[in-house]
Amino acid sequence: MGKLSAAQVEEYFAIHLPYRTRILMAHYRMTRQPWHGDLAQLEAAFEASLITGRMYLNVLGVSKKKHDVLVPFRPKDDDVSAADLGGTSVDISALMPDDVALLIGFLKMADKGAAHLTLPMPHPVDQTHIAIVRICELVKAHLYDATGRTFEITIAPCLITAPDRRACS
Repeated sequence: MGKLSAAQVEEYFAIHLPYRTRILMAHYRMTRQPWHGDLAQLEAAFEASLITGRMYLNVLGVSKKKHDVLVPFRPKDDDVSAADLGGTSVDISALMPDDVALLIGFLKMADKGAAHLTLPMPHPVDQTHIAIVRICELVKAHLYDATGRTFEITIAPCLITAPDRRACS
């Protein structure tokens, strides 16, 4: 383990990671039925899911260079990494090309569409929920399974089990 005590690791798994996962999944859950609520709440949930997805990818050791290439994330001294939680980092070189493209598009959208005010550019908005499901799968494998914990998440069963997640968006 890294810079966290055993008690702090337990706190992250008991409180912080479930909280972040709820934020990550909020927009997905809000859009399973036609939305009749406040549009600002739906938009805020979308933006929050992008930033939280980027945070999870960074925790798992995944980042993006300026020219749309996945690279290992280099945590700052106060950043918590998968290793700090007893988990493992994603091996970027082992990702399938479709996953690389999906995560690059997601990270670019999180950076340029949510975290910073930038010039207009196209984003793969239609792939957002697919990317979020893939991020959940990576979180499950590299944080929860790697530490012998159960990843509790309620989403449509096809999203975690379907061979072609695109059918579930």
